[in-house]
Amino acid sequence: MNSMPGKIAVIGAGAIGSFYGAKLAKAGYDVEFLTRSGARKLKNNAVNIKSIWGNFKIKLNAFSDTKFMSKADLIIISTKVLPSIDYKKILTPIVKKDSIILCIQNGMNVEEKLSRIFPKNTILGGLAFTCINRISPVKILHLDYGLIKIAPLLKENFKTASLLTEIFNKTGIQTEAVKNLRKMRWQKLLWNIPFNSLSVVCGGITTDKIVDSKTLTALASDLMKETLEIAKAEGIIIPGKIIQTMITTTQKMNPYKTSMLLDYENKREMEIETIVGEPLRIAKKLKVKTPVLDTIYKMLLFRGNAG
Repeated sequence: MNSMPGKIAVIGAGAIGSFYGAKLAKAGYDVEFLTRSGARKLKNNAVNIKSIWGNFKIKLNAFSDTKFMSKADLIIISTKVLPSIDYKKILTPIVKKDSIILCIQNGMNVEEKLSRIFPKNTILGGLAFTCINRISPVKILHLDYGLIKIAPLLKENFKTASLLTEIFNKTGIQTEAVKNLRKMRWQKLLWNIPFNSLSVVCGGITTDKIVDSKTLTALASDLMKETLEIAKAEGIIIPGKIIQTMITTTQKMNPYKTSMLLDYENKREMEIETIVGEPLRIAKKLKVKTPVLDTIYKMLLFRGNAG
């Protein structure tokens, strides 16, 4: 990417995709959205964004199938990472040979799997450090934080990640370019593994209930420690003091329902495999002992009726 993207496609108009895509559209970019369930409602109604960065309303150009969408210079994937999603089928109608693909998604090995489908395209990873809920297809609530970190799958594409960061920042989206994608993903998992998991297995609780409990805070810390050990086995060293930093940050957050809890409450498929299962499989491969993570994984499978 050597210039501003002419066409942007957002795959998944959930909380993340709707909010950041709407910010880009508000800034004047030509953005098209794919949403399987809410396309008709989005076409007929303006989306109401209530945000700590400023409230606004905007009409979004939404479609129910990518075969009706334009070829895109930048493709932002913000769907949940679920085994049932066929990215080749979804993306092929809109991918060009020079399309940039940005995955703003949770979990591990997201970009690696996508690069095997589209090996000639530049693949970037994005992580949103934010608290955003989609109340309905046309109502988005941005509660706290909002930073996006972008890193390239391949080091030679860092310049592209930096340019995209500049574009996002100019639209009012706080963005930072990072060189080490793998480390960035492990750092995000340090929060996602304990708080997403515990919010579900503990009966459906918000983040404040976890950090207000000494027992659950200790359990969250144990999960983080095991996650640090897996990362260390891959050669990625993250200082242990980050555990207390994440707990303190969560204590300062507004009470928040995690994405996994919202999926559980709405009887949708949860991101169990990408957030917990994939790190656990890496741990087993590297012979890292993770008794707490293994137990939480089994409990999540039970909650999700998958085992």
